[in-house]
Parts: sequence; structure tokens; C-alpha cells
Amino acid sequence: MDPAVFDHEGPWTEDVFLDLPHDGHVEVVDGTLFIGPIATEQRADVVSRVREAVESALPDGLQVRGQVPLRLGPDCVLVPDLVVTAAATESKSKDADGVLEAAAALMVIEVVGRDHGIADRSFKPQLYARSRIPYSLLIDHDGPTAVADMIIGGRYHEYARAGAGEQLRIEEPFVLELDLVAVAGLDEGPEARAGA
Repeated sequence: MDPAVFDHEGPWTEDVFLDLPHDGHVEVVDGTLFIGPIATEQRADVVSRVREAVESALPDGLQVRGQVPLRLGPDCVLVPDLVVTAAATESKSKDADGVLEAAAALMVIEVVGRDHGIADRSFKPQLYARSRIPYSLLIDHDGPTAVADMIIGGRYHEYARAGAGEQLRIEEPFVLELDLVAVAGLDEGPEARAGA
């Protein structure tokens, strides 16, 4: 962590936050710096496999992007693992700093594990819902489990769930079948997992 972080006084503004190095685990929430766990190699591999699965399922006109800063409001920028957007809106919905507006996000996808607590599992989805992002997908690679939510009346409501040994199937906003054992890398031999 940059030592300048500890010398900062007062609330964090988006501009000051954007001057920090970004690797996806530092975010700003309503003026408060929010620091999550650094992605492990295992988690990075899971995010990559999820991205491949989503990319292959997307219809024309949609794209999936990884770890892009997403503006949810004044001085509130989160960095989801993956964001599904309309392909045509990419250049229109980003500003000069490369920050994507929440209104451009169709779905946010977060990958979590044992090292993630209540922030990624509950707090961040509340912020996504507050910003009216239509769909959210949370994948726990240690379960493995997955929960898909859609926004109804300003809050997320679960519309699909899968546990270990099951496939997650969603039909909105696009058809996706996700083999949780495969994306979590649990179908690999113990030797391959030990290296992760």
C-alpha cells in the first residue's frame, strides 16, 4: 500500500482516489477508502474462467469487461471483477479517467472466497442495487456456490441459485449455464489445485 494513503486527511474524493495505483482491491465508498483482499492466483483463475463462460454466452451487442472502475455516485467508485455492458455504449459511458458510469452496467459479477467477508457478500451488492444496476451475480469459488439477483423495487431479489455439484442457469439478461465445479477449478486434479 502506498504510504501516502496513511497521510491522507479528510474524506477521499474520486479524483484523489483515481490517483492511487489500481489493482482492483482499493475502492472508495462515499468518501471512505475501502481496501479488500488482494486477489489470489486461484481467484484470478476463477475470474478468468467465469469471463470466458460469460463471453461465450453473450448475444451480439453485449460485452464483458474486467476490473473497470464503476462510478456509483459522488465519491463512490467500486471495481467489480466483471461488468457486462452494451458493446456500443463503451466509449460513450467512460470518462477521460476510464471510469464507467453505473448506468452503463447491465450486470456486475463478483467472485469471492473464504478471504471475503460481509463487504463483498452484502455491502457491495447494496451499493450496486442503490445504483439500479439491473443484475448481479455472486460466485463463491470455495463453495462453490452462485447467486443471481435482479433489481425489483430498488432492491436485489434472488432469481437463481446453485450449489456444489450443480449448474447455475439464468435466462435473464442473457442465457448462461455455469458449471460451478469447472469454473472453481475443482474438476482439476489435486496436483493442479495445489499449484494454485
